Order: sequence, then C-alpha cells, then structure tokens
Amino acid sequence: MSASRTEGKALTLEAIASKYHERLRTPAGFSDSLSEALVVPALREAIVEGVLPPGSRLSEVQIAKQLNVSRTPMREAFVQLEREGLVTILARVGAHVRTVTRRDVEEIYTVRAALECLAVQEAAARITPLGAAQLDDVLTAMRVAVDAGDATSYVDALDRFYTIIMAIADNRTLQETHRSLMGPVRRLRRIAMVRGGRMRASFDQSLRIRDAIVQQSADVQDLMREQLRGACAAALDVLERAAE
Repeated sequence: MSASRTEGKALTLEAIASKYHERLRTPAGFSDSLSEALVVPALREAIVEGVLPPGSRLSEVQIAKQLNVSRTPMREAFVQLEREGLVTILARVGAHVRTVTRRDVEEIYTVRAALECLAVQEAAARITPLGAAQLDDVLTAMRVAVDAGDATSYVDALDRFYTIIMAIADNRTLQETHRSLMGPVRRLRRIAMVRGGRMRASFDQSLRIRDAIVQQSADVQDLMREQLRGACAAALDVLERAAE
C-alpha cells in the first residue's frame, strides 16, 4: 500500500469513513442517500482492504458508531453489499463479511470469462474515438500505479478499465450482471497485486486488450481469456496461501 494511503498509520474503518464524510461536504459528493454515498463505499473499501477480514461480524450499532451515522442506513447498506458478494446475511444471526472459497473463485471466473469476452467483442464493434481516449486515460493511471508499486491505486484504476469496456459495449444487462460478480474479486485481486510481477503482467495484458479493441482485432476475446486465466490463478494462490 502506498505511503499516501496509510500516511504512517494503520488504515481503520474510522479513517475510511472520514474520507467519505469529507466528500459529502463537496458539491460533487452530494447524495440523497447516506447509505449509497457513505456507508456502502466505506464498508466496501474496508472489506476489500482487509480492515474487515473474512468472517467478521458486522454489528449495526458498532458499525454505525464507527462511521458516525445513525443505524437507519445500515440495513440497506448490508443488503447492497450482500448483492455485491461481500457480505452474508443470515436470519437471527446477522451480517458477516463473506468468506470466499475456491469454488467461489472458479465459478466467478468461469462466468467472468463469458461476460468479459462478450464485452470486449461488443466494445470492439462499437469503439469510438471517445471510447479509445477513455481507455488511454485509465491506462495512464494504471501505468503510474505500476511504476509507483501502488497496488491499491492500480486496482482502483483496473476497475475503471473494466467499467469503461462495459460502457463501450453498451449492454445494460451485461453491465449489471458483471457488477454483481466483482465484490469478492476485488478483495482477492487487491492482495494478489502486491505479489511479484502480477501488477506488471496485468497491466501489459490490459494494454494488449486495449489495442485489440481499438483496432477491432479478431483475437480480442483470446486476449481477455488469457488475462482472466492469469487473474484466476492469482486469486486461487491468495486463497491457498491464506489456508496455509
């Protein structure tokens, strides 16, 4: 994690919440929903960054106090995070951070392959100069993160890379289905990216995918499958090492 993120101290849920409270004070951060603007993104970041590890119990009272909000938006936030695959809610038990299994990873990446191969094919068919410029902008951010060894910023930028591809593909059902898969993936990806050479390999392959989309190349789906094979292997390695 970069020094700018940690600022010399361990990341906490309170520190994450403070960042989103600051955003709410700006015009760009205004939202009618406190759950959507603060609670969901703060908890999502805390889970992905490992501040709230797998299996952690999520108490409405305690989390509300840490986020400096009332309990009202908490249940809505937990339901949203359950849809994203980050939280499990059990009747009479409550909410917990979801534990991801090997089977989860294998199933998620099988479905991702189907969705993302379709997405890059559609993106190549629909690419415009604006779409190409958006891909170039996010790849610049990815390159900066790779050069700085900043896995957190790289994962944020990689998320935007996939979001842009989905937007160019212009299929709302595809976008919504893909979004529902990405919660568990982000947590494993964040850990995997700090390991030797994974961030650079991911970036290099993303560049090739960009070129194939812009050039409307016939091998764009093959490149995406190759990217996902490497990503799946890295995610499974994270799980195996955690088990050890």
